[in-house]
Amino acid sequence: MVILQQGDYVWLDLKTGREFDVPVGAVVKLCDSRQIQVVDDEGTEHWISPQNATNIKPMHPTSIHGVEDMIRLGDLNEAGILRNLLIRYNENVIYTNCGGRTYTGSILVAVNPYQLLPIYTPNQIRLYTNKKIGEMPPHIFAIADNCYFNMQRNDKDQCCIISGESGAGKTESTKLILQFLAAVSSQHS
Repeated sequence: MVILQQGDYVWLDLKTGREFDVPVGAVVKLCDSRQIQVVDDEGTEHWISPQNATNIKPMHPTSIHGVEDMIRLGDLNEAGILRNLLIRYNENVIYTNCGGRTYTGSILVAVNPYQLLPIYTPNQIRLYTNKKIGEMPPHIFAIADNCYFNMQRNDKDQCCIISGESGAGKTESTKLILQFLAAVSSQHS
């Protein structure tokens, strides 16, 4: 049995029976011998008797406020990844690294904000130019700069794979990489 206190963050497994049945994050609002009150990430209130609290698990501290690189998540599972992306998305931080540098290269997860964010300015291009992955917060310009740097240093073609569902922002991401490459290549010519 999990011992809970007011303010603790937990995973709440509602077992809805739906196709995408994933535990959700919640915070304990009230905990006494008779009932546990939690409010989930969507603001829904749940009352649970301590005897039926088997669907509550403690949340790792790294999952509470989110992280830039998901490899640092203590809850490295589907629920932890989705909650991390949700937290960052709600803060208009749409880019999240996934494992820093891997054997295949850098992996960046982008969540389409369906709005124009002020993070693609010429100043942002300057901030991300000639920086190693991880020196700056995750951004598509960091990936573009890494490709450009490796092309220059190794004198070899580079590849950047952009994938996602319809409407995910693949075309916009491609345009942003081209915008970055056009800007930095004109500086070097």
